[in-house]
Amino acid sequence: MLHVDRILYPTDGSACAEQAHHHAQHLAAHFDAALHVISVEERESALEVIEVKEAHLRADLHGVEEGEGPLPSARFRERTVAHPTAAGGILNYAVQYDVDLIVMGTHGHRGVRRLVLGSVAEEVVRKAPCPVVTVGRGATAPEDLEGGTLLVPVDFSEHRFRVMAHAREIAPVYGMDLTLLHVVEVTGLPDAYGVYGSPPDPGVLSDRAEKVLDVEAESLRTKGIEVTLDVRGGHPAAEILDVAEECGAAFITIATHGRTGLERMLMGSVAEKVLRQAPCPVFAVKSFGRSLVDGDDIADA
Repeated sequence: MLHVDRILYPTDGSACAEQAHHHAQHLAAHFDAALHVISVEERESALEVIEVKEAHLRADLHGVEEGEGPLPSARFRERTVAHPTAAGGILNYAVQYDVDLIVMGTHGHRGVRRLVLGSVAEEVVRKAPCPVVTVGRGATAPEDLEGGTLLVPVDFSEHRFRVMAHAREIAPVYGMDLTLLHVVEVTGLPDAYGVYGSPPDPGVLSDRAEKVLDVEAESLRTKGIEVTLDVRGGHPAAEILDVAEECGAAFITIATHGRTGLERMLMGSVAEKVLRQAPCPVFAVKSFGRSLVDGDDIADA
């Protein structure tokens, strides 16, 4: 099972952040987790935390006026953090308060310009010590995701076990089925498929990929999860986004980087390209740092 005690929701008051807060609240209520809501004031000073009225936070989060009606029972903390950069403030807070999960919008008031130049969300996904859920402006509300598809792109690195373990546990939170996707990229280290020498026939790689995914899908099905398989060739990021559109994916769970490791993370990972353009929330699972599932659960994925 997922172990989530503290969720961090950074907000700048933008429309995208408002979409993210619905998912942050849903997850906090589901896991009975403390929800830390912060805004970052970008200024040249040491890290500073200023307490804000909790009652105001609770009303603002749910779009109701104080006294209008009951609010979910999740524990809240709202704070303003002073830091030279927005991403730095978020990351420092996550470390200082031992956050388990960050839920945030993909971009804020600076919109497309910040997205193109390297968004706060992308820096947080790269450097956060815990998993990150990114939510775009057009994302579906959590209460409308039941019966939808959780798309899980997997390569054949060791990181896939951690990704699948998280996907297996997050699917029931929203009542979703799984689609396991593998994109055959012939130019990308074909030896990972157990084939050496000259580039092999893509059909051979697809057959090998399907056999591996069949085994992993059966393991998930024994746990009562509906699983669909999809193996295709092409560029990973483009194919992931195409499949997400085709199947109307409600959620994507993806590793922050695959076989090329740190090099890919620094040069522009598949995960970053996906979170920029995904039509749905993206759950970025770190291949390092904090995991929300037990080690035994990862090995069993």
